[in-house]
Amino acid sequence: MYLYRTILSQAFKNVWRNKYLWFFGLFAALVGSSGEIQILFYRYDSLSEGLFPGLRRIIETGFFSKETIANIGQLARVEPFSLFMIFSLFIVFVALAIFIIWLSISSQAALVNNAAKMKTDKKHNFKEGLEVGMKNFWPVLGLNIFLKLIIFVMFIILSLPIISSIATGNFTATSLIFIISFLIYVPLAIILSFIVKYAVAYVVIKGSRMFESIKLGWQLFLKNWLVSIEMAFILFFISFLAGISLLMLLLIFSVPFLFIIILFIKFSLYFYTWIIIILAVIFYLLLILLTGAILSAFQVFSWTGLFIELIGKGGVSKLTRVFSKKG
Repeated sequence: MYLYRTILSQAFKNVWRNKYLWFFGLFAALVGSSGEIQILFYRYDSLSEGLFPGLRRIIETGFFSKETIANIGQLARVEPFSLFMIFSLFIVFVALAIFIIWLSISSQAALVNNAAKMKTDKKHNFKEGLEVGMKNFWPVLGLNIFLKLIIFVMFIILSLPIISSIATGNFTATSLIFIISFLIYVPLAIILSFIVKYAVAYVVIKGSRMFESIKLGWQLFLKNWLVSIEMAFILFFISFLAGISLLMLLLIFSVPFLFIIILFIKFSLYFYTWIIIILAVIFYLLLILLTGAILSAFQVFSWTGLFIELIGKGGVSKLTRVFSKKG
């Protein structure tokens, strides 16, 4: 546990002392840079909805129907300015989405870079981290797309026999196929997550090319697969405790808010009641975002610290040390 304790304590100290990292952590969380065990719950609860449940819901709205296209044509003739405003808002929305993706990927790379710099006591700051993030945007984006695409393809392939079995109405066979598919999907998805995590570190820290980094990440995982799994479970446990602590904190803060709200309602001060409700929602949202940002930065720092240890001194898993002592 000494290896993990050192890495985790350093990661927490660096993230807590350098609060600009929270900004990177907030956006890095959007690309799923925190945790691997969450893959256990990745869309396997929606198998019964079909292969493309999200796409199906969009189609069901009728947005791509002939009536919608006809209405757009009618609006162009009758209210061209309204149509122009709608498309302008759509373009703004798309531009904002692209900006957030760019910032999220750059933030992920920035955290890896600054974690490596702090590990070796080199100069680091917000600007330098963002510049490195921007420099490595495309390969890191490619690695994230690679991970999500492969996981999605695996999900689709493993869903086919389940959906086929559901059509036959054989509940026993469906349950058995579901369990087998789940047991295949989860390990492969988690392994891919490890590989991509190490690959991102190779790209940002070592300057490797995208496909070369995937190969190197795979080799590093093979040599240290047990250490990687142990680290993932430790970080998952820390995230779980952080989630419980946040929930308890929100419940504690709810007491004074509820007291004030009840008091205002009693005296018919409804306007001030709504102000308190809005302030409470804003406060809770900020607290949740702050916790998520810190936790995301902490996890990226922890994995980067482990990566540096593994490619440097190497590492031995806790289980290996325990059983070697018993032997």
